[in-house]
Amino acid sequence: MKKCVLYRQALLVMVTAITITTGSFYAFAAAPQAQPKKPVELVADTIDYDAKQGIINATGTVRITQGEAVITGAKAEYNTKSQEGRITGGVTAVNQDATLTAAEVQTYKNNTYLVALGDAVLTKGENRVTGPKVEYFSDTQYALVPQDGRVEMPDGTMTADKIEAFLKENSATGTGSVHLVSPTRKLDATSDTATYYGEPKGQSKVILHGNARAIQDGNVLTGETLTLRLDEKAIDSKGGRSKLVITPQ
Repeated sequence: MKKCVLYRQALLVMVTAITITTGSFYAFAAAPQAQPKKPVELVADTIDYDAKQGIINATGTVRITQGEAVITGAKAEYNTKSQEGRITGGVTAVNQDATLTAAEVQTYKNNTYLVALGDAVLTKGENRVTGPKVEYFSDTQYALVPQDGRVEMPDGTMTADKIEAFLKENSATGTGSVHLVSPTRKLDATSDTATYYGEPKGQSKVILHGNARAIQDGNVLTGETLTLRLDEKAIDSKGGRSKLVITPQ
């Protein structure tokens, strides 16, 4: 069956299943709220449906479309009973200002929980979260990179053993071997943990904790906890013993 669109008796079941699959991505770009029901189209080289088991398999240039949301891959599997899905083969999901790419994307928990595996990249607006594995909870717009995480912001990049991104609040937390670099602000900082706050606008800041060290404009400040007020180009230190080394201009 070449490039077919599901219809007739299978339409209701298939549309329900595909709506759930794409709905998890649809919520990925928006605040958690009820989404209007929109027609869903599944196109692939072959589509198989096992009604007894509730299993849908689509292979060959798979494309799922619902409104402005489009997800593509080489193969898609969905279980209508467990409401779990899996899309593999160069997966790309796009909706408005959000894009998710990975070798594989899995959906769980009534499709509010997405797991992207293999060079996963989650982009929303001006922020990008990357790692070998990215977990995303659509109901809270929370993303987790459990290993080798990286988050790119408009004026800098933070890497850490683990990255947590709160996309709705425009903030991110790095844990373990944190390294923050901002060429535009001439800033290079390291610490055990760090939290970036992008809001409110004009008052962005980073709080470094544990073996904190920040270099800006050639000046070096070390301490237990450092607060970098990015828009003011100021650094505050508290807790334990701090040290400031100033480079003459």
